[in-house]
Amino acid sequence: MKKRIVSILLIGLLLAACVPPPGDGFPALSPEPDASPAAPSSSSEPPSSSSPPAEPSASPEPVPPAFELEEYTGPLYHAFFHFLIAWPDVAYGNSYGRDLDRDCVTPAEFRRSLEEFYRNDFVLMNLNDYAGVGADGAVTRKPIMVPAGKKPLILSFDDINYYSKTLGLGVCDKVILDENGRLAMSTAMSDGTVRITYDNDVVPMLEAFCEEFPDFSPFGDKGLLSITGYDGILGYRTQRDSPNRESEIAAARPVVQALLDAGWYFGAHGYGHFDMERINLERVRTDTRRWREEVGPLVGDTQIYLFPYGSRTSWDDPRFLSLIDDGFPLLMGVGIAQAGHEPYIRLRERYFFMDRWFIDGTSLRQFPDRLAPLLDAETVYSPEERNGSSLAAPVTTGAVYRNDALVYRERFAVTVALGGDVMLAGGMGGLIGTHGPDAVISPELAGVFRSADIAMINLESAVSLLGEPWPGKDYTFRADPQILDFLLNDLSAEVVSLANNHTLDYGFEAFTDTMDRLDARGIGYVGGGRNLAEAMTPHVVEADGVSVAFLGASSVVPNTQWYARENSPGLLTAYDPSLIAGAVADASAAHDYVIVYMHWGREHETEPTAAQISTARRLIDAGADAVIGAHPHIVQSFEVYNGKPIAYSLGNFLMNNRYDHTAVARLHLLDGETVMEIIPCRTTGGVFNDLAPARQAQELREHWNDISPNGTIGEDWILR
Repeated sequence: MKKRIVSILLIGLLLAACVPPPGDGFPALSPEPDASPAAPSSSSEPPSSSSPPAEPSASPEPVPPAFELEEYTGPLYHAFFHFLIAWPDVAYGNSYGRDLDRDCVTPAEFRRSLEEFYRNDFVLMNLNDYAGVGADGAVTRKPIMVPAGKKPLILSFDDINYYSKTLGLGVCDKVILDENGRLAMSTAMSDGTVRITYDNDVVPMLEAFCEEFPDFSPFGDKGLLSITGYDGILGYRTQRDSPNRESEIAAARPVVQALLDAGWYFGAHGYGHFDMERINLERVRTDTRRWREEVGPLVGDTQIYLFPYGSRTSWDDPRFLSLIDDGFPLLMGVGIAQAGHEPYIRLRERYFFMDRWFIDGTSLRQFPDRLAPLLDAETVYSPEERNGSSLAAPVTTGAVYRNDALVYRERFAVTVALGGDVMLAGGMGGLIGTHGPDAVISPELAGVFRSADIAMINLESAVSLLGEPWPGKDYTFRADPQILDFLLNDLSAEVVSLANNHTLDYGFEAFTDTMDRLDARGIGYVGGGRNLAEAMTPHVVEADGVSVAFLGASSVVPNTQWYARENSPGLLTAYDPSLIAGAVADASAAHDYVIVYMHWGREHETEPTAAQISTARRLIDAGADAVIGAHPHIVQSFEVYNGKPIAYSLGNFLMNNRYDHTAVARLHLLDGETVMEIIPCRTTGGVFNDLAPARQAQELREHWNDISPNGTIGEDWILR
């Protein structure tokens, strides 16, 4: 390694008396619980707001040590965490615990991660020291100088917003300054008290660790805070539509300044946390502009953009290039290199791209060998600290990416989120139009669809301003076309099924207009068409090199005039399943996966009919990888047939519902296998849907298993 040796004085570096000087071995990395106010408590009971931890013991006068610096030319690592599972007992008592278990670590696991970084000779660096942008806009790599024998590490922390939706669910509420001006966390507890803590979230814990081991942050650098803006920042509701925006901004400003003064810095994580691959160029630009207008003035200028979900487009895509044009030339993705391969970095004239290694429940459980250059996963991970839980984690596989050079990294399976009947005419559509999406669906449940690679629902109405009610039909539904904004932006619906008993409620003019409007918005549709051939044609989605074909059909059609014919529009029917089975066979021969959405069954009955069962099995024999059903308004049984999952009815998803529950199916498609995960959902007031709380979820699982003789939903919610 080429070295440039220099000497530098680090003014203000305080060495605690208990820390031995460099060269005397590692200090004790796991002190007794009361040895330091920053160490994670051995008890789940946090310090009370009335009794904050004692101030650190007085340090001797600072001794400015001299460090030899050398230019580092080895692999560059960037690891990221989310906020922590601050209160495991609370988190694992509700359905949000499943997401936290997958995406987060506990306070003790975070502490041990820092210890592992320290043992492996990493030191914290600032991402802005890796690449610079010249006056002409050209991006160049900077020489990276580190203390001799050390390795640079970027740490970033995603979604440090402490969203309203997570309040009371086992995470902290906000970053604050305590009465001594020290960074801390504040959380409103269920008993009405407010706890001020220093040992259960990333900011105060990293602050304490760097105070304990100052050579971990030799230049004063801490972490990169990756934040959105739609629900404020750092736990403060600073967004444009906040009723207390000005006071929240005033409260947030000193906290932001304290973070900047302490060596923290900020990056954009998108304003609305949208998946880049699922929104159009106009939405990307609007989203970026809102972040610059609302968040930028609060946290300062930044050139760093961290892709939500780690999802980016191709290098030459206008959406990718627009980020650079809008002042974000430092772009961060997500990916863990295969053992023996360096982290992926791409430097071009206008941008610097770097993959980040995710450290969470998923990676600690599934990728210990991949994480080995950073930490020992077995040392860090502890199921006991996660309330003894072993919750469902995404299915993964190794994959090869080619971005000019060969890049190896771990891949999640392609995921498909599917909901039951959606009828957005009348009251449901009115609620969304007047009060917004949160009036009918929680952000957490909407996030299930937005975070999937592909999302699909059954569209139970025409979407048009044309036509007249079908003569003699008792119930007719027609939704305002503006509702497509909700499907596209809030549910990220990639495809809908038209094969049901309401799509033609306003006649063929409205039906054709519905298809035209879906085409114009880029939403695919199946089960209906301008002729029979189109109704039998699958909608195909390419996701990460995998082709997924969707088909739909109905055996609940109120009038034979609704049948699609060779030269007339209509629906694909399944009274005779040979048509849909033939379409499945053709699609299976041409694509990696085939998913069929069926509209069938008797209303309000939990058992499928003999016709449903025989048709579902016939479709799987023809090549379907999953069969999903709806129409009975209630969840029916689940089955695994020849290794393929069947959900006979997911019930009403977004439709006036007499039942207090529904279900969402999330499919994991991997190496020819299809794994179905069932997500239990609660319906309140007949219209509002969110994730079911723990007790109800358990009751639903037991009930669904009771009515499913040919399938069992495990504690991990996987159908087997």
